[in-house]
Amino acid sequence: MGSRLINKVLWVSAILIVWGCASQTMGPPREGKLLITPEKVVIEPGLLKNPIKFNGSGFGAKEMVVVEMVVPPGVEMKGVKKGEDVGLAYATCDEAGNFEVSMAPTATLNWLFRTEWSPILAPDLKQAKPLPPGKYEIRATGVDTGVTAKAYLEVQAPQAGK
Repeated sequence: MGSRLINKVLWVSAILIVWGCASQTMGPPREGKLLITPEKVVIEPGLLKNPIKFNGSGFGAKEMVVVEMVVPPGVEMKGVKKGEDVGLAYATCDEAGNFEVSMAPTATLNWLFRTEWSPILAPDLKQAKPLPPGKYEIRATGVDTGVTAKAYLEVQAPQAGK
């Protein structure tokens, strides 16, 4: 009878410990901060020489962060299913949970210019269908912690005569 009581006490203790740990990790995920530079862009070849930069904070030390654009309804991306986001960049945070990364030229060409590619994998800007003007949600997500941050990139129409 004594060993049954000890077993019950051990099981109840284990359940309470697991429940206590779970309740500490549950709850709303932390939010980080994301800054986009520049916040407003015109889709033109200059973006390839001066790419968009993403700065984030509030993530885990040495954590990998994925920066994605949330594709809004009505905007199509070649090779991307409706409802899927597109990757713009990824970075590894420093010890303080901060990162800085520039958008790669291939991401700029694929997701902002929405260009076609030749058989030799050269971008064909004559076939490009740039993103329409509007505000696009950009989200950074920490792979380990699940910390998220969001900001908006505004795509502006080119000025007439340029």
